[in-house]
Formats: sequence, C-alpha cells, structure tokens
Amino acid sequence: MNFDWCSEDHELKKRVLNVFHADALGELERLESGDSAAVRHITRVFVENLGQADYLCIGVGPEGAGQTLHLLAAQEEVAGISRSLFISLEVTARLFGGLVRGFLNGKAVLDIAQSVADGSVVGAVGFTEAATTEQGEERYRISRIGEKLIVSSEKDYVTNAPIADWIAVVLDEDGGKTVCLVRPDQDGVTVGPRMQTLGYHGLAVSSLTLRSTVVPPGYFFGPFDASALTDFLRQTEDVILSVASVGLMRAVIAKSKEYAQSHRRDGKPIFAHQEIRFKLAEMLTLYQSAQLLVFRAGWMIASGSEERRTLLRCAKVFSSEAAEKVSGMALQILCGRGYVSGNLIERAYRDAKYATIAGTTSERARMGIAEDVLTRYG
Repeated sequence: MNFDWCSEDHELKKRVLNVFHADALGELERLESGDSAAVRHITRVFVENLGQADYLCIGVGPEGAGQTLHLLAAQEEVAGISRSLFISLEVTARLFGGLVRGFLNGKAVLDIAQSVADGSVVGAVGFTEAATTEQGEERYRISRIGEKLIVSSEKDYVTNAPIADWIAVVLDEDGGKTVCLVRPDQDGVTVGPRMQTLGYHGLAVSSLTLRSTVVPPGYFFGPFDASALTDFLRQTEDVILSVASVGLMRAVIAKSKEYAQSHRRDGKPIFAHQEIRFKLAEMLTLYQSAQLLVFRAGWMIASGSEERRTLLRCAKVFSSEAAEKVSGMALQILCGRGYVSGNLIERAYRDAKYATIAGTTSERARMGIAEDVLTRYG
C-alpha cells in the first residue's frame, strides 16, 4: 500500500481548501445554528463551489471505486472543517450521484448525474424500510399501470430531504430493488419538517411520504439484483461515516492541543501536567490508527479485494468508537469551556455518536466481521 498522495490528490485537496476561506468559515458557523432556510442556502452555496472545484465528480458509483483512496485526503479535510456539510455533500455526490450514475440510465438520468457533478443539484436517498409496521400495516405499495409506476411509501429518516432537488427512493420489488426518482414538490410527495437531532445540527433530515405518487417512464428502474445495489449503498455510506469520524478526531485534537498550550493551571500551562499529556497521546494514537485503517479500507475498495467489506466494517467500528473516546477526552481537557453550547468540542461530543448508529451499526458490523472470521479462517 502506497502511503503517499499523488500530485492529483494534493491538487484536489488544495482546490477544496481554497473554497473554505475566512468568510466561508463564518458561513459554516451559521450552518450549525441557522434555521431550515439558512441550512438550505448555505449548503447549496458550498455544493456549487465544491462542484466547481471538481470535488463532486470523483469516486462516483461502482466504476469510481478505484478512486476511493485518492479522494480520502480531500474528504478528511472537509469532514474536519464541517461534518454537517461533509455528510450533506457526500450524500449528494457519492450516495445519490453514485446510485444514479452507476445503476440507472437514460437521458433524464444522465442530465441529473451531470447536474450533481456540476454542483447545481442536491440529492437524497431514501432506503427501504420494513415492508410492514409492527402493527402489520403496509409501509409501501408498488403498482405498474401501463408505462407508469404508482408508489406509496414511508421513509423515517432521509438526509438532505428538506433541501433536495431530487430524491432516489429505493424499494423492494419481486425479490430485487426498484429505484424511482421523485422531486419534493411533486404531487403525492410530502417531505416532513426538518428534525432536531442530538448532533449534526447543520444537517437537514426529515421523513418522506409518498401517497399514490405517479412516477413517469425514465424515472424508475429495476428491479435490480438486491445484493449488488444494497452492497453499493451500504459500502458508500460506511465510507462516508468512517471519514467523518476521522475528520472529527483531527479537529478535536487540534483544538485540545491549542487549549492545553494556552490555558494555565497552578501557574503553568495545563500541557505541563502529565495527565493532560497522556490524554493527548492516547487521542493521537486513536486518530492515527483510525486514519490508517480507513485508508487501508479505501485501498482495498479501490483494488477490488474480496476482504474489502470486512475491513470497511472494521474501519467503521474502530473509527466511530474512537471518535466517541477522543471527543470525551477532549471535553475533560477543556472542562467547562468545552461544555458550553456551540463550542467545537461540545459539538463534536454530540456528533460522534451518530457514526456508531448510522449505516452499518457497530453491532451489525461486529456480526459481519465475526462471520467473515469464521468463514475465512475456519
């Protein structure tokens, strides 16, 4: 495995960092505290600017898997600056854009995919929920009438739904997966109010309801092989969440180091206290280990290794749980200042939990790792 970034990787990172000038960083602070209108406006501005920096068109879809490792340097920078923006960008480019470019076809789809790459469209993906509720009620229904698809469906948590131009809804049909593209303002489509979440306050998440929504030809596809589509979506989401955890740790360590060197206790900087040094050392060890594990997972995805799914699960479990530990130790270092609402450390402490419960949860990832161990080393 080559641990050096090539010149193209450095150039991409440079273009991305140029987007985050001083004024832009001020806007990102508003992203975390603003209302839905502010979140919509600020996210769209950055989507457009990063589209112009060619950040949204790299590593897109199954065919873009070979670029996964080369994208990680720029992704970690964005995640370290704003995790809310990072998740929104990645859902648009790599999740929605990858689904559209990698599995769907037709002129309308190509136009949408190009708009995603240019930064002129925000996308969202609604994953299939259970077919019935706990009370046995149907959650969705699909029927085909002539060349049209009629869909009724409910999705509980859809990232970007309140700010999206297009939403890809993934449904079970005939043992496979069917994907339909809908617009939030389309008849029969209802996007719920933006949810207030524990962390990621700058992210737009809501429910999505389709009631006898008519999807015209050219905007629905499938059924596809369920495993191929699901594997792509889960793999993409797990990479995004793993990088978000690594970026979080990087930002937290930098802030903790700055505070430890500038703040004084008992007449000397708190960095001089052994306990603080031990915490910083452990934080850096966890960060570096998580970063290397995510890089290796990216390398195996890019090379098409049969172990890529298991290693990605390892990377997600370790990075997400390490992010929780690192943010907790940072809170101990900053004490009351870190506990004040709006502080970077307080925000990171709330954000860190998300990666352990989103995508492939830590529990399900461990089950998958164990199954691979039993199969591969039996």
